[in-house]
Amino acid sequence: MNIAAEPIYQLTIPTPFPVGPVHVYLICGELVTLFDSGPLTKKGMHELERQLASIGYKLDDIDQIILSHHHPDHIGLTNKFKRAKTIGHEKLRPWLEKNELFFQQYTDYLKSFYVKNGVPPELMKKIESASHSYLNYTERRSLDIIVKEGDNVPGLPGWIVHEVPGHAQNHIMIMREEDRLALGADVLLASVSSNALLEAPMEGEERPKTLLQYRDSLRKVRDLEISVLMPGHGEMIKDVDSLVEQRLLKHTKRAEAILEILSFRKMNANQIAYELFQEKHRMQPDLTISETIGHLDLLLEYNQVKTKEIDEYTLYFIE
Repeated sequence: MNIAAEPIYQLTIPTPFPVGPVHVYLICGELVTLFDSGPLTKKGMHELERQLASIGYKLDDIDQIILSHHHPDHIGLTNKFKRAKTIGHEKLRPWLEKNELFFQQYTDYLKSFYVKNGVPPELMKKIESASHSYLNYTERRSLDIIVKEGDNVPGLPGWIVHEVPGHAQNHIMIMREEDRLALGADVLLASVSSNALLEAPMEGEERPKTLLQYRDSLRKVRDLEISVLMPGHGEMIKDVDSLVEQRLLKHTKRAEAILEILSFRKMNANQIAYELFQEKHRMQPDLTISETIGHLDLLLEYNQVKTKEIDEYTLYFIE
């Protein structure tokens, strides 16, 4: 395949979220393919249409949209492409289709989990408010084609799907094997660490240990020998190996900080999160609790901490 005949355009779309603008990518292959779509805002829609027009395309020219994961800055504008087929992981379906029963079960599980981990009512309200707000930046859309690890990307010969859970359970990336160029969305970002966000389990599954998954995904990305990783935010990444090692080391250091905190007494996850993040925990408890639980999962995996249920709360301690 002639790579020069398959141009890739980076389109940078504003978002209302702290992460800043999101990159979506137009691949001009056998099928005109958009990788992610941006958030559902008037400004986002305007920019997407404007940038597509600047390279000679309009919404109806897009044959298919590959969705990396369910976060609203990546899927929000998908329903504006009425002619395009949607492609994603099977665990994306309930998010994209806005399955109300799934959302209720998901919310109920996390609410119970937060309570067990000591999250007080005022922080619970902030977490619930943030979750509801995010859903306003997406529209319901069906998922047409499900892909999994190792699949060839429809309409893009030479591109392979890789599952990279952790930041989201349904996160995928795609790589062009000929030159090892990858579109990675949020699996690895140059200037900030991707959060391994806490998620409820799918029906019949155990709670996913998202940081453990994410660390496995980082090692997988490293081992793919990627030449250039085009991310969902920030600068393109050429030295993937070095950045992966930095991220893994950062996880280790944060886990060590938790061990230091627990050297004094038994604590629940909310108490640990406050010790780690101070005021940020009051402002963004959904993120800080995810970070804390993830690193506690890591310490439990290596038998460096223990848990005990006391009065329906989970306490962590060092023996």
